[in-house]
Amino acid sequence: MCFAAAGFSGEKAEIWLFFRYNYEKRCVPGCRANSTQTPGTRRVRSIRDAMTKVRSLILTAACFVCLEVVAVLSARHVFSMPLAYGLIASLAIAHVCLVLFLVSVLRRRSLPGGDEAVKNDGAPVIDLLHENASIDQLQGELKDVTKKLQKQMYDLHNLFEVSIHLNSILEPQRLIESSMLSLMGQMQTNQTIIFLPSKNNGSAVFPFYSKGFSGFTDKDIEKYKKSLKDPVIGKFGEKMIALDLLGLDKDLLVQPWSLLIGSGISMIAPIIVKNQIRGLIAVGHKMNNELFTKPEQELFSLLAHFISVAFYNAILYQRMEQISVTDGLTGLYNYRYFKRRLEDEFLRSSRYHHSLSLVLFDVDHFKNFNDTMGHPAGDVVLKTVAQILQSTIRKTDIAVRYGGEEFCVILPETDMNSAYIFAERFRKQIDAHHFEGEEVQPGKSLTISVGMASFPQDADSPASLLEKADNALYEAKSSGRNRTCSATPITC
Repeated sequence: MCFAAAGFSGEKAEIWLFFRYNYEKRCVPGCRANSTQTPGTRRVRSIRDAMTKVRSLILTAACFVCLEVVAVLSARHVFSMPLAYGLIASLAIAHVCLVLFLVSVLRRRSLPGGDEAVKNDGAPVIDLLHENASIDQLQGELKDVTKKLQKQMYDLHNLFEVSIHLNSILEPQRLIESSMLSLMGQMQTNQTIIFLPSKNNGSAVFPFYSKGFSGFTDKDIEKYKKSLKDPVIGKFGEKMIALDLLGLDKDLLVQPWSLLIGSGISMIAPIIVKNQIRGLIAVGHKMNNELFTKPEQELFSLLAHFISVAFYNAILYQRMEQISVTDGLTGLYNYRYFKRRLEDEFLRSSRYHHSLSLVLFDVDHFKNFNDTMGHPAGDVVLKTVAQILQSTIRKTDIAVRYGGEEFCVILPETDMNSAYIFAERFRKQIDAHHFEGEEVQPGKSLTISVGMASFPQDADSPASLLEKADNALYEAKSSGRNRTCSATPITC
């Protein structure tokens, strides 16, 4: 009844009791008896004690009335019956009035404020109304905190999804493109740029990929180049933090930072790999033109960290993949890669009815050179031959170190005559090149023998094409070396 009088619904009453219970427990921890000594509970307890006293008074008055009735009836021989009954009624009325007076006094003493504190059937409502307002305020604050927590949970969930997605991409170019899209979505911007070092200059970073810009020309790339020793980049140190360009000292924002700010960039973060800055990530203004908040800057820092880890993993994967298919001495492809690519190119040539040629060659009398000059000198010869070969082939050709001093080249979409021209040109380049120590060779110069075969003239499968080219190489060596022979005789 007290809660109803104060305007409390059942739910609010439960909330009030919950807050009251916890508040009282906090007031005197570990003491349950003292937890009831708050103003509200003291008032309720006083009312309960007062009602107990009233019940005691009523019982006491009833006992007195009974005793007096007995006494009057015992003395009825002195008084007449009507007078006796009248006396009994007067005594009863007097006792009832006394009891009512005492009850009124007890109620006023038990409730501070006297009669003004007793309203709505004696329920104290002044403090309950105040508690009701406090609960409404707490409910509002609780809703605000809940909204913030829900947003943080949403952001963390998105970060988790972005991290899983980025770490699943092992191709650097595709990783960069996906990272830029994730940044634009998470940071609510439509401009992003990633800066990476070039192959020729590892001490500076250049615009490598951008979104939301018309594009960078060669002049722009040079104009936006940043040294890794730049004072602004130096502010990162080895920490994965985001910098608001608009909040930095203007003395630091010289070219090209002023150009970036003028193009719309407002915040940057580093790409850190093995505690070294290997690039930068920059984002433009928010699409609603609001400034980035502190939590959003922290979110950007986390995204930059995820991108750094994913980028490092992708680079490692690319290197390992490159190592697995590359010959460590010459830098050419190895036999494993050769077998796979030969089958792929043969299938493609068969499907589209294109020509395909295979050229095999090895260094003449290489064992003699190795035994006489030593293995280090032999390695130099192999490296030099590989360099000349790489400078001779096309970008679509596949140069391979087949094994030992043997090399081969897959020539897609090349017929027999064109392959022969290529083989002869390369053979003559090797013959004309001066190798240190080549005078120990039988002919006083270092030469190669070449064998070749073509599809569809010479073979109908990858294995037969390789076999025919190997037979042609054997024929070239048997015929005197330093020459080119074809499976289908041309000049040999």
